[in-house]
Amino acid sequence: MTTQDLINLFSANQYYVLAYFVMILVLAAFVTFAVNRENIGNLKYLLSFLVYAVAIPGILAILLVLYQLLMLRTNVLNVSIIAYFVPIIAMICTLLLLNRKVKLEKLPGFQRLSGLVIIIAIAFIIIFILQRTYFGVLILGGLVQVLLVFGVLMLALRMAAKKLMK
Repeated sequence: MTTQDLINLFSANQYYVLAYFVMILVLAAFVTFAVNRENIGNLKYLLSFLVYAVAIPGILAILLVLYQLLMLRTNVLNVSIIAYFVPIIAMICTLLLLNRKVKLEKLPGFQRLSGLVIIIAIAFIIIFILQRTYFGVLILGGLVQVLLVFGVLMLALRMAAKKLMK
């Protein structure tokens, strides 16, 4: 199964995808109204599950949209709204809804998720730069500049890895 097959599967089963994200949003709204300082310890794993259940598809959808726009130069008007934009919208709405009541940094595993997002973003930026940049121009800029860019990238990846391993 290719990624395009997965996108086609989501597009063919739009009601299931919508039901999944609506269910997550309704559950997040319910938990947001139910949570308070006394029962946060009991509900923090459910909140963490909701964050992961909506963030992983949302992050993948963001990467998919960026890849389609920047690398393939696909027209956004020709893509499936369900496969490309509903996960992003649901992720933003759910995280905003949960963040109103609970600090997301306090949830188990949220630091790893943010570290994963940083690593994915840095890897995407590196791939984009390598695809769009002529290597000779980068090297002709001088060895000091190449070493500086390499050092900054390694520091960013190291910080993200530390966040991911917490």
